[in-house]
Amino acid sequence: MRMGCFSAVLLGEDPGEQLLLSDGLHNLRLEIRQGTLLAGPVRLRIRFEGLTALDAPLLTLRRLVAFHRLGRMPRQLFPRDPRVDRAILTLRAWDAHCAGAGQREIAALLLGSPRADSDWQGPSDYLRSRVKRLLRAARATVRGNWRRLLRDPRS
Repeated sequence: MRMGCFSAVLLGEDPGEQLLLSDGLHNLRLEIRQGTLLAGPVRLRIRFEGLTALDAPLLTLRRLVAFHRLGRMPRQLFPRDPRVDRAILTLRAWDAHCAGAGQREIAALLLGSPRADSDWQGPSDYLRSRVKRLLRAARATVRGNWRRLLRDPRS
């Protein structure tokens, strides 16, 4: 198989192996339950266990097939996690706060000065509330909730 990415065989404490394929942004991890990849070419045999948890292994298989055909990770099969944009805003708000920026300055940095100028003193305090929520989430993240960012929201 041609490789348009990094590949590694990961050895665990049990006799099994894992094949990791990564392009730096997207990863595929295949669990090897029998035999070894280190001895040369292997035959791929896929085992599905039950119908209720079929979506994840089928998606992995689709990604692997597309990777084999394209020679690269198929971007369309790795949708962007919707939590990413919020996490980025949260971390940027925290960085600005730590640098001494006030809430209005944070709003201007994150959402643009024209919007902050027009909406900060507007009839609604949505912008101020949004910045407060971002800073509250940032404090929680810094205190240890960063592990939550790494969890799969579907699990």
